[in-house]
Amino acid sequence: MGSPPQLPTLSRRSFLSLLAAGAAAGLAACSPSSGNSGADGAAPSEPPAPAGAKPTRAWFVKSKNAAPASLIEGYTGQTSVLPGQPVNLHVSTSASQWGVEVFRIGYYDGLGGIRVASAGPFPGHKGAAASSSTGGAAVANWPVSAQVSTEGWAPGFYLLHLIANGRRIQLPLVVRSETARDAVAVVVSATTWQAYNLWGDRSLYRSAGGAFEGRSSAVSFDRPYGDTALTLLNAFEIPIVRVAEESGVPLAWFANTDIALDPPLLEGALAAVSTGHDEYWPPAYRQALVSLRDGGGNLAFLGANAGYWRVRLSDPGSGPGRLMTCYKDAGADPVKGPTATARWRDNPNPAPENQVIGQLYDAFPVDGPMVIRDPDFFLFADTGVRAGTELGGLIGPEIDRVYDLRTTPRPIQVPALSPVTCRGKQTWSTVAYYTTESGAGVFSTGTMGWSRSLPRPERMATISAAAKAFTHKVTINVFRAIATPGLGRQHPADDQLEQVHLPTTNTSGAA
Repeated sequence: MGSPPQLPTLSRRSFLSLLAAGAAAGLAACSPSSGNSGADGAAPSEPPAPAGAKPTRAWFVKSKNAAPASLIEGYTGQTSVLPGQPVNLHVSTSASQWGVEVFRIGYYDGLGGIRVASAGPFPGHKGAAASSSTGGAAVANWPVSAQVSTEGWAPGFYLLHLIANGRRIQLPLVVRSETARDAVAVVVSATTWQAYNLWGDRSLYRSAGGAFEGRSSAVSFDRPYGDTALTLLNAFEIPIVRVAEESGVPLAWFANTDIALDPPLLEGALAAVSTGHDEYWPPAYRQALVSLRDGGGNLAFLGANAGYWRVRLSDPGSGPGRLMTCYKDAGADPVKGPTATARWRDNPNPAPENQVIGQLYDAFPVDGPMVIRDPDFFLFADTGVRAGTELGGLIGPEIDRVYDLRTTPRPIQVPALSPVTCRGKQTWSTVAYYTTESGAGVFSTGTMGWSRSLPRPERMATISAAAKAFTHKVTINVFRAIATPGLGRQHPADDQLEQVHLPTTNTSGAA
């Protein structure tokens, strides 16, 4: 058997530009649902709102209200906290004072959030310029400017707005669950946010001048997020968080760094959900997903390009996991063996991502409709699609694809098969579902367009209304299905690789 062709790619600056290009300015003209109920009238799984808290769209920072870095920037001293633990805020501002508002993201009558707390004003001060740490990582190392109590906050995904002179920036925070037992674990992609973060003029992709050769081999969590984080959060995290709570299933909340640092957190979970761009995986995180699946827990990957890079987390002195290393070349990494940082599919420790996801990362940039192959697939129920239905704009900008390789789990089903062209070369994006002897079911969308098509304040002009309705319904179906123990036995995958007849030209060495 072969492995996928090496298709041409663009820079990750271009990747972020493509994400932003699909969003038109302004809020979407959507009406909230009547009452606090989700799809099909099911009660959302969000906890009761604190007294006086009302659903609001104020969690979304419009461009006209966004603060420039010259006015205010900051970061949290922790990626996640348990309820009741204080959050350390490290803030630099040219304003004389600043404040903070806190929003919990969820369904909330379709508006997406509630305001749970506010604090301040606090005295303003300017932080020092970036310094350099291990692997060239840019670090702020600012002192704690204020602490915010999380007493009474429910587990979930939060946005903290830092406010100066009426302008705002937003910081992500996970209030994590103590355990995932008997719940669907939603795991947000904190490692990806930092990989693309260019604050301090260094990311895992480039230097300030745009050169790949000038990139850092490590990135720190002890620094502000730039515009990149806003793009990633709005495209790949927040839409999934909102629909997760709309689904009405029991949920647990984590960052992927939480699982990497404490893998037993996933023990006893009904399922785990990877969000829209979960690209950077520490080995312990991947093993926790595999152990869950092999114990009968279900998995869902609601994006593309997940599990592509192997990374290491370490403690630079500011806390466990606050430094992420990825040389992107096992030969250049001074640490050898199973934790050498390169693509998961690469020698000398190849373990391609399709062993877990069912698909391999395949191509960027692409753009096109999703084409339905099997309208009777159980997760497509009540969507009205037919064989050959095209859902405009849903494929891209990055895609995954099922290949007939020895590392592809079997049986595997391909209910959507979408032909696309990547810079003149033909390839396909696939939706995939495989089942295991443990009784687990594993679903993957094969396109980043999936999370971008879910309800969000920005208009996605490139994605059709039919595509948005389809993914919204299917995502609800996915959450409810994976909350069912023994999903793979109730809905065994119909092995279809021989029917799909996709080419398997081997040029990239992924097999």
